[in-house]
Amino acid sequence: MSLHAKYFTALLGSLVMVGTGCGTSADVGGTDEVAVGSSESALEPGPGPCPMGNELITSELLTSASIPSLSALERAQIVRAVQESAHTDVTTIEEAFSRVDDHVFNRWVRRDSYTNQFYVEIEYGAGDNSYGAYLYWGTAQVAAAIHDGFPEECGPSVFNYDLGDTAPECQGFLTYVNTATFAQLDAYLPSNVAQAIVSARAAQPFGSVASVVAVNGVAEVRLQQLFTAAKTGGYVGATCSGIYDEVALSTAEAAALVDFVNEANWEEIRGTLSFLINETVVSTLTVTRPYASVVAVSNTTGVGNAVFRSLRNAATRWRPFEQLVGKVNAINRPDAQTRLDQHFDWRPIIAGAEDERMSSMECFGIDPALLPQGATLRPNLANGSEVLNVVSNAVASSGVSASFNPAPGLTDFGFRSANHSFLGCYIHYHPSPWVYDSKVFFVDMQNGASILVSQHYVE
Repeated sequence: MSLHAKYFTALLGSLVMVGTGCGTSADVGGTDEVAVGSSESALEPGPGPCPMGNELITSELLTSASIPSLSALERAQIVRAVQESAHTDVTTIEEAFSRVDDHVFNRWVRRDSYTNQFYVEIEYGAGDNSYGAYLYWGTAQVAAAIHDGFPEECGPSVFNYDLGDTAPECQGFLTYVNTATFAQLDAYLPSNVAQAIVSARAAQPFGSVASVVAVNGVAEVRLQQLFTAAKTGGYVGATCSGIYDEVALSTAEAAALVDFVNEANWEEIRGTLSFLINETVVSTLTVTRPYASVVAVSNTTGVGNAVFRSLRNAATRWRPFEQLVGKVNAINRPDAQTRLDQHFDWRPIIAGAEDERMSSMECFGIDPALLPQGATLRPNLANGSEVLNVVSNAVASSGVSASFNPAPGLTDFGFRSANHSFLGCYIHYHPSPWVYDSKVFFVDMQNGASILVSQHYVE
């Protein structure tokens, strides 16, 4: 479907706004529609007060036939966008499609080229006018509303992806602390602490674990007693793992955090905890792993609220490139398999190369003493362009584009690697006449972020 007439007119006459969402304007020539999968600069959506995202990455048309393939988040984004029109009562994806003109939506992925903030824009017709919303990537949180074709009511240009200290699956803990009677609290806590909680919430309901801990008499032991009471009372279910270092984690978050700490290289963990003055905990985490549980991570010397929360954020942040990695790794092609890994220790890869019948190995930025016999060391490090080229070629060979548009992920990765230097290796294996394997890894020397491209091919 072409753009609705009013919205398309606004597009043709608009200016690209640069900076963090709003800023200096610049003329843009041409009226060609940007094709799906491109990352060309696109025209801003009208002269409203808060244009969001000066780059159009992908565009697509959604019809009711698209519903089965939509994720829970995508459905929530569409429903939320429809509520920006007169259809504020819409709550399901089926209702959303039934209410809008022609029963179709335009969906765009946009990006701010200065901040690398991604947005999902949902636009539709309602009574011959264009409505919808810009939503921050990975959320159903509105960044700007589209009313009569123009974005307005804009939020911050960069979304705060810190998940706070209470996972949605653990919100029942706060419900319990806010609603339990004195007698119920007194059954688990000393009477003075129970009374302190009742008095504190009367002045201000608890909105976080930190606000509960701030109550006089509530420390780690009392906090765990409260969590036990909430769980026993049915306020917290099995999808809430528990409270660790004053952070309430879901079971999924807990598993992701353990995987991250076990798999990330030293440089990556150091980059995650770069705010620390004393970095001893970085070495402690890497020396004492693997960890069997999130409790073990929490109990590690040097791990407190700030460290634990930062590790959780790093392990659970789901950006366009992470989504692409997940899609590539979900493809099963035994005779031509491609896999991307972001969190791994590169040293064992080097140490084990010789044992895996390495046929060639070229490294850069690696201590020569670590290299096996037969490996070569080139003098120059990899730059962002080289890394992006390797990853882009691997994504293309994976076959993911048959069912998923890789453009947002590759654009995200390109921004994150641009103008950075990387150490790494190209390793090729030829274990039999019919099998060709390779491992290529890069480690960002600025922040420790890493990417491993593994490919397996059988003739």
